[in-house]
Order: sequence, then C-alpha cells, then structure tokens
Amino acid sequence: MTDRLLLDVSSLMYRAHFALGDSVRQPDGALVGAVHGYLDMVVRLLNSRSPDEAVHAYDHDWRPTARTEIYPAYKANRPPEPEGLPGQFVLLRQVLDLSGMPQAETPDWEAEDAIGGIIRGAPPEDRFEMVSGDRDLIQLVRDPAVTLLFTVRGVSELTTFDEAAVLAKYGVPASRYAEFAILRGDPSDGLPGVQSVGEKTAAALVQTYPDLDAMLADAARDDPRPGPMKGKPALRAKLAASAEYLDQMRRIVPVNDTAPMATWAGPRDDAALLDLADATGLRGPVRRLLAALDRRG
Repeated sequence: MTDRLLLDVSSLMYRAHFALGDSVRQPDGALVGAVHGYLDMVVRLLNSRSPDEAVHAYDHDWRPTARTEIYPAYKANRPPEPEGLPGQFVLLRQVLDLSGMPQAETPDWEAEDAIGGIIRGAPPEDRFEMVSGDRDLIQLVRDPAVTLLFTVRGVSELTTFDEAAVLAKYGVPASRYAEFAILRGDPSDGLPGVQSVGEKTAAALVQTYPDLDAMLADAARDDPRPGPMKGKPALRAKLAASAEYLDQMRRIVPVNDTAPMATWAGPRDDAALLDLADATGLRGPVRRLLAALDRRG
C-alpha cells in the first residue's frame, strides 16, 4: 500500500500568490512569492502528513476545449491570471524537476482530471489525500481510499472530507456530489445551476431520485412522486426547462479520469537545485523542502 498526497498545483499557487502578494521577489525584482509560498505549503504537508509520495498535478488547460465547446460560459467569468504569476509556474516546474518529486498533467484537461486519472490507475489498496480548494474533487472522495484536504487558510487549516463529512456538509453521498453541483451550480466556474435550486433543494432532489434522468421523468409527470417536487409545479417547470442545460453539465462537471495522462519525475539534484534557489531568492524554502524530503527518506 502506498500513501500519496495529490497536490492541485494551480489551487495552491493562487492561494500562495494572494497570501504573499508582491512581498517576495527574485534578486532581479521578478515576483517569486507564489513559488515561495507553495514550497512552504508542501513542506508543511510532507512533515504533517508523512506520505510515501507527493504528486504535483497541473492544469494543462484550465478551460478545456472539450468543456467550453459544450458550454462556452465555462469559467469565462474568471479574471486573467495575475501579473507575474504565469512565469512562476515555469520556475516551480524547474524546482520540482530538480527535487525529484513526481509531477502529472492530463494534456488539454485540468488538474482535477489528472488527479482523477492517478486515482483510477492506482492499485486498489493505495490511499490518497487530495489537497485543493476546488470542491469539484469532492466527487472523488471514497472511503477509505480517497480523502480531500480542503484548503481553508493555506494548508495550516484544512477541512477533511471523507464520505461522512461530505454527507454531513452537503446532505448527499460523495459519489453523487457531481449531480448535486450540477443542480446547485457553481458561480466560480460560470455555471448557474437550475434557477431557484439552492443547496437544500439540490440535496433533496439527489436524495429522492436515483439519477437526473429519473428526476426529469418525474418532473414531466402531472403527479410526481412524494418529495421536493410534490405540489411545486413551478419547480417542476424549471427542471423540465433545464433539461438541455443538465445534459451539458453531465458532460462538464464530472472529473474526466480516463484521458491520457503524462507523469514524470526527474533525478534529484541538490546542488543544481540550491544554485537555482540562490539565483531566484528561494534558498530558504528550497532548503526546507530538501530537509523534509530527507526526513521522509
């Protein structure tokens, strides 16, 4: 059995960037705070969680064509990447290459898809802790193999989602979280959900029906089964009118864990890594990273 941390690089890099702002720079003045903060988060996780392996998963495309062709508004409301951040992803890859830590991405897809692919392709006895601020990963939670460590304040405060925690928080099993999210919507991804369907109604619908097809079939009946649609013709009408939207979301919201994936890990080179750290103002976090890797063995 192997215990793995699966790190959502983009999610953690954005948190690090906004936490440190422009306060940390390279000797030439270029921003380096996101990499600095990311590495310190990794060190904290390595020391506190003691995984056998930590895999860094990247967004290859944060607005995959396969999703935007179905629903053009997918993530269209996101602001452009902050100035100075894109180049830091390049630097982070250089650091991780020299650290010898494994990295992964799914060409043309997002980090969540790469994380899903890693889990799907692993031996059944392996255990995973995903680290991200992306709730889409809740759908992958599965006892006892897969847990989500949801970032609240960096990685110093994490909410642990196992199946019981997902059910307590959202009222639905983790295996059906995607349907709940489809109905409720996700404004951060530009997905409005079904009009007037909030978390409570979405949870009640998922609890009542085995799938979205059964829900839509009942919405079309004059006398729906007992449950959230009974005596609510306006809700039935809104669900029926959303059939096309729901079909689109069923092809967008679920994690794509079957796309071809690239994984790699370079040989660890402490001397070259420390030279890079000196040149980029990262000696402190890099030394802490190397120490954490040495303690892990």
